[in-house]
Amino acid sequence: MTEHRIHPPSPDEEEPSVIRVPSSRTARLAAYSTVVLLTAVLACGCGTQSAPPAPAGKRSTAEGKASAPPAPRVLGTRQLEAALPDQFSIPADLDEPRDRRAWDTLDATYCQSEDWPDQWCGEALAVGMAGFTNLEDQELVIRLISFSNSTTAARLFQGEGTVDEVGENPPGDEIDGFEIEQPDGAPTWGGKGINVRQGAVIAKIQYTWKAGTAIPSDRLRSLTAMVVQRIQQAQAGKPSTASAQ
Repeated sequence: MTEHRIHPPSPDEEEPSVIRVPSSRTARLAAYSTVVLLTAVLACGCGTQSAPPAPAGKRSTAEGKASAPPAPRVLGTRQLEAALPDQFSIPADLDEPRDRRAWDTLDATYCQSEDWPDQWCGEALAVGMAGFTNLEDQELVIRLISFSNSTTAARLFQGEGTVDEVGENPPGDEIDGFEIEQPDGAPTWGGKGINVRQGAVIAKIQYTWKAGTAIPSDRLRSLTAMVVQRIQQAQAGKPSTASAQ
């Protein structure tokens, strides 16, 4: 350490003593300064290499991709009635609606009166029916029956005849076509029908007409696709809007 003298000391005068800082104290001061500097660096975040967090939107998108799709909705009485076709979803040459409604199965009478098997009525949640006619030479009846899950519906599903009636790549999870015999008292009437299952709902579509009536060749297939789409829309929690031309 440099010594500063104002003037040379006289022989009779003592040399002023130089103030020296003990080495141990110097070390403590240096350590203290280092701690203060390190604290300041950590507080301001300077010099850190950690990556910034991912934006909230990206995190939610990644989580959404990993989530499973929602399960199909089970159709109770109200949902099943909404899935039934109405006068706006039926071809124009069947412009006269008949009944359109659904019932729960607490009283099995309604289910049985719609020609569903007793076992089905004992396991069903709801049944529904919609009918249409042109008052001359065509009639259409669509019946739906809903179960608590698709496993039950698949176990109960039964065809009634010719599978070649449904064509290639038919709609629905299971499907079968059948001929409708001429009803008593109307020997000139006949028709065709389709049984189709979509998830936990089974539909029976019966289309009859008077002999000689011109019916489009794809009419029954178009009606079946419309019924299946309306069921799918209801199972997805959406309004049933599908129609057939």
